[in-house]
Amino acid sequence: MKNLKKENQKKLEQSANVQEITAEVLDHMMNPKNYGTMDDANGVGMAVDNKTGEFAMVYIKLKDGILEDISFGVNACQDTVVAGSLFTEMVKKDTLENAIKALKLMDEKLFEVPKKQRVCSSMVLEAFRSAIINYDNRVAGRDEDMCTKDLKDSCEGVSLG
Repeated sequence: MKNLKKENQKKLEQSANVQEITAEVLDHMMNPKNYGTMDDANGVGMAVDNKTGEFAMVYIKLKDGILEDISFGVNACQDTVVAGSLFTEMVKKDTLENAIKALKLMDEKLFEVPKKQRVCSSMVLEAFRSAIINYDNRVAGRDEDMCTKDLKDSCEGVSLG
């Protein structure tokens, strides 16, 4: 067991594709924040990768333009969990206007990461967009449980490089 651990560490040290993992990202990976359903959500969005079956759901509770609460759930890879945890912590208790600005900023930042991570992480952002649409539809009087969006890109067949 000890030798295997050393071998894996050596592979990580030699890999040109391994990026530094910050303490904050590691914390979100090991202890995701805002993970789970929300019974009193007034906006629910889902983003689905139809090729892999992976999905992300975002639950929002908006009141007077303030994102009072937000949570998420995924059936996806760890990148999606980290993105969900980071994003929800960033926007919770803020205005919807600022949350949308944060969404756009995170979208821009995702273009700096490898494609596989970008596709998986953007799943949460698309689910958030869908939750806003669902909220707007409910306010307009439409009877809709949630808004679902199919993703354009898929993690399937995307290399890590």
